[in-house]
Amino acid sequence: MDYIEQNICEDLSLAQIADAACFSPYHFHRIFKAMTGETVNQFTSRVRVEKAARRLKQNASISITDAALDMGFASPSTFARSFQARFGMSASQWRRDATASVEAFDGETMVLERPASELVADKVEVCKLEPRTVAYVRRTGNFQERPEIFGEAFGALMAWAGPRGLMHGAEMMCLFHDDPQVTDVEQMRFSSCLTLRGPANVEGEVGKMVVGGGRYACGHFVITHDQSQAAWEYMYGTWLPLSGYEPENIPCFQLYPSMTGETGPQSAVICIPVRPLS
Repeated sequence: MDYIEQNICEDLSLAQIADAACFSPYHFHRIFKAMTGETVNQFTSRVRVEKAARRLKQNASISITDAALDMGFASPSTFARSFQARFGMSASQWRRDATASVEAFDGETMVLERPASELVADKVEVCKLEPRTVAYVRRTGNFQERPEIFGEAFGALMAWAGPRGLMHGAEMMCLFHDDPQVTDVEQMRFSSCLTLRGPANVEGEVGKMVVGGGRYACGHFVITHDQSQAAWEYMYGTWLPLSGYEPENIPCFQLYPSMTGETGPQSAVICIPVRPLS
């Protein structure tokens, strides 16, 4: 999945993806379907069309054709069919209501608005972040209604990191691969991450990847876990529309510079990869 997401705008073949995962195409196709419930082509097409939909909603100046081609679709007609199948409406219909978003499509369209938040960041700055190498545990599912999924993922990560002495001085972060205003809630993916300061061998469900690197809008908050959603709503619903920026097509994350493990308010930084509106 990491390879697909990092190269989502490219012309990806099953053989190319399988080679990156060190499997034969025959075995990789079956392993991927068993793990995700989707074929490689279904997953790739869905992620592409959802990222294009998100960009159309957040950048009124980009054309539908450019949004499609930028995300790796071979032609506007291919994109149009994929968009209609995923959202139950055309891309032009989607664009006509720039504040609307589809949570899920299963025979009918559910339209939601992203609310403005009453919570305000202590500070928002657009700055360059250096890449971070992290160990991670990934989960898929409706973590907004089942927050215990976060605890399970972080628990598994800490159970791996603790005996290896990797917790001291490390930053914790939660990386969000999908937009809950676009992706079906049961298909949303997140990765609980721990920054690594040196070499570490990962195993089992613990993976390793590089996060960040580039221009980010960083919103600084002191919040409880229950206030995280309001903080994200502030960044996307209040700050971003007036900022002159749009999100890049790479995951955003919530960074905890010094997680204490206590239940009270914690310092948190919401980091959204951005580029100037074209």
